Amino acid sequence: MSRFFFFLGVISILAAGYLIWQRYSPTRLAFNAMVLPATKDRTEIVPTSIEIEDLGLALSIISEELIDNTWPMSNRGVVYLANTPRPGDRGNSILYGHNWPNILGRLTRIKPGATISIGFNNGERRMFIVEYTQEVTPDQTHILASTDDRRITLYTCTGFFDQKRFVVTAIAEEESTAFLPNIKMIQIILMIDAFFFIS
Repeated sequence: MSRFFFFLGVISILAAGYLIWQRYSPTRLAFNAMVLPATKDRTEIVPTSIEIEDLGLALSIISEELIDNTWPMSNRGVVYLANTPRPGDRGNSILYGHNWPNILGRLTRIKPGATISIGFNNGERRMFIVEYTQEVTPDQTHILASTDDRRITLYTCTGFFDQKRFVVTAIAEEESTAFLPNIKMIQIILMIDAFFFIS
């Protein structure tokens, strides 16, 4: 009986060690085989904060570069990959953070239509509307691909042992279609209006 408890203790210690390593692993939020271009010459205007009112989130943004497929991490907020376009510029801006309660732990509750606000060091704010969310694996790097619109891709870990990524795609407010009225609904309203006008 004592052997059973000994082995149970060893297995418990190994499992705890694995979970601790997993939580602080530098590859935890990485995607497989993703190579982004080096940072282009740009002004000193950088994103410094992110707010998601629907989730009660207000976090710092730390600008970092992806070098040799090493994904920088931060325990202080959300990482903005400076290799990607600045949020609000044309293209796909990549932001990510741990799924810890004090960082992006509530991100999986976000819904399409929610607003994400990005603040910059010059006082400017850019608004983005969530178009959709999805869960992907680290080899589904298409979410990081360049785009023709102005979007942010915000993600965190999810799933068993954080083996997947919960991804939020939000489009710049001026380009978003999230709030465009449904054509069918407009037709119904016009029919009702016409009915009452004729009566």
